[in-house]
Amino acid sequence: MEVLMNDPRRRSRSRWLLLAGLMVAAVGSAGTVATPALAAVGCDFTMVSLKARNLDKDGGTDYVFLKVDTTWFPAGNNGVAFQLNDVRQASNFGNPTMGYVGSMDVKLVLDKFPANHTVERETFSCTTVTNAVRTFSDNDSIYDLTYSVS
Repeated sequence: MEVLMNDPRRRSRSRWLLLAGLMVAAVGSAGTVATPALAAVGCDFTMVSLKARNLDKDGGTDYVFLKVDTTWFPAGNNGVAFQLNDVRQASNFGNPTMGYVGSMDVKLVLDKFPANHTVERETFSCTTVTNAVRTFSDNDSIYDLTYSVS
């Protein structure tokens, strides 16, 4: 028995089998490597336009901000001017876009002195839509927001 163990051909074959076994084990374990959990799926809100259907200042001009989540659009202290039936594109507001998971609030706020006035707060879910319309109203001011969620 000892003669067989010391045979160089036998040792060489044993090494080859050991190496082959290790390679098979490595390839097999590559298929079972733990993968990270799927990342939370999020959405992107994009403003398209805003239309004034009824003003707070009848016969005058309203100045409007959008508060998307915690960010004000447009940035700065000047709301976007609206007269009755005006439509303003997203670029007038600084192109409001916001990524979120689950749901997110959007407020339409009038720039009034001495304090701003929230016309309405709407909650947007993470549902894909294109050029959908959401109406903001306080029973006097009425604005239609066209938006997309992807």
